[in-house]
Amino acid sequence: MALRKVFKKLATSVVDEDLARLREFCAGTPHTTPIGEVLARSEATIVGEISTLRIVPRAGSPTLQATITDGTGYLTAVWTGRRRIAGVAPGKRLVIAGRGAPTGPNGRLEILNPRYELL
Repeated sequence: MALRKVFKKLATSVVDEDLARLREFCAGTPHTTPIGEVLARSEATIVGEISTLRIVPRAGSPTLQATITDGTGYLTAVWTGRRRIAGVAPGKRLVIAGRGAPTGPNGRLEILNPRYELL
């Protein structure tokens, strides 16, 4: 039995293990909704980890875009007029709240100027 567990652990990738740990962490946070279950145009509170961060110049006013994942999906948090926010960096975990709107051809959710709390 123990040998079977060792082979199973060796067969799973590091990425899969990291996503499983992230899903477990996010599921343990009360009063939040998994990203995969968030409905468009409805208010939601999400906990997740920032996977990418970028600054996008738009008509003279920059926007800070953070792609957030919780292991069940991805969404983009957009702060207008900001180049950076102290503490917001790739790999950081946070709780965000706001109303998601589908954007782009695949309908990924985007929350404009969300309320946030760093964890």
